[in-house]
Amino acid sequence: MATVTSILKGNCPICEKGKIFESKGNLFLLKAPKMNECCSECGYRFEKEPGYFLGAMYVSYAMTIAELFPVFLALVWFVSFNWMFAIMLATLVLTMFFNFRMSRIFWIHIFHQ
Repeated sequence: MATVTSILKGNCPICEKGKIFESKGNLFLLKAPKMNECCSECGYRFEKEPGYFLGAMYVSYAMTIAELFPVFLALVWFVSFNWMFAIMLATLVLTMFFNFRMSRIFWIHIFHQ
C-alpha cells in the first residue's frame, strides 16, 4: 500500500520521501513539468541513462487511451462528430501534463533498483 501512496504523491521509490518532480508544470503558461535529477533525501538518481523514459511513452499512451475511451463512449450518442472531436482534443490537452508526470513516476517505480 505504501508503494501506491508513493506513486500517487510522486515520491521516490527508494525512500518514499523525496519528490520526483520539482514542479507540476502549468498548461496555461506552457511550462512543462520539471523533474529533479536526484532524490533530495536519499540521492537516488531518477534518470539512469539517455532514453530511459522511452518506455514511459507507452505508459502515457495507455493512460491517454484509458482517459479518452470513456469520454468517447459518453459522447458518441449525444453529440456530432465535430463536437466529439473537439471535446476529446480538449480532454487530451488538459490531461497532457498529468499523463507526462504520472507515466514517468510509474516507470521509475516499476524499474527501480
